[in-house]
Amino acid sequence: MYKKQGYLTREFKIFHIKDKTDKTFDFHYHDFYKIIVFIKGDVVYSIEGKNYELRPMDIVLVGKNEIHKPIINPEVEYERIVLYLSQSFLIKEPVLLEAFNAGKTSHTNVMRVSDLDFSRLKDALEASFKHMNSGEFAGELKGKTDLYKALLILNESVHNNGLLFEGRVSYDKRILEVCDYINSHIKEDLSVEALCSKFYISKYYFMHKFKEYTGVTVHSYILEKRILYVSKLVDGGSKVTAACTEAGFKDYSTYLRARKRLASRLVNALEADRTEE
Repeated sequence: MYKKQGYLTREFKIFHIKDKTDKTFDFHYHDFYKIIVFIKGDVVYSIEGKNYELRPMDIVLVGKNEIHKPIINPEVEYERIVLYLSQSFLIKEPVLLEAFNAGKTSHTNVMRVSDLDFSRLKDALEASFKHMNSGEFAGELKGKTDLYKALLILNESVHNNGLLFEGRVSYDKRILEVCDYINSHIKEDLSVEALCSKFYISKYYFMHKFKEYTGVTVHSYILEKRILYVSKLVDGGSKVTAACTEAGFKDYSTYLRARKRLASRLVNALEADRTEE
């Protein structure tokens, strides 16, 4: 199973981190949105089956519940500004979700802005981080104002120019098609046999490649996505029993057993002052 990692008890958190780390991360997800402004380092970001080789000034957009992990060269200093953004914070002003929505439409999680906009974005985020940690009068309010400024720069760039990412990304097209299909047909028969038949893929190749690009077995991926879908439906007002059926579980007890197995593996702790993962 993937691990839910990190926590967010406020509307947002911001980190400015520069370090070298030999820590290896597993695939995981968050129940909030995350933005990484990449300044320097040697990092590959793997998100939902795609591996992005980051370059300075790349901006990584990780949506709520998207499976991801960074692969970091420990010999090279890694500098980044990281935002944790709650859904409740973003939906107050839907324009703040424009970049995430455009990323879904364009099937990418990495974007770029102009050199000028990047400089303005970085300055606003650094000011936000400074105010949030200053202890000064109205520091949190000033930090929030700077954060809004940064997010408006980001989303206005997307609105005017679209997503400009042209970096190196590797993936298996068929595995991405399968992942898209799973997420769009979560209630249906998603056995390995059914998926292989639909996509004309050999079972061995499919199972091997799927785990290579997503970090987990097909069964675990589907189970995880179904559990997350139940949570989404319940958050939207559905009754849990109806949500279980809609998500493809046979009944509530099947869902409950799956969720308990998942809960035993969840990691909810985070050294918030040191690392974004």
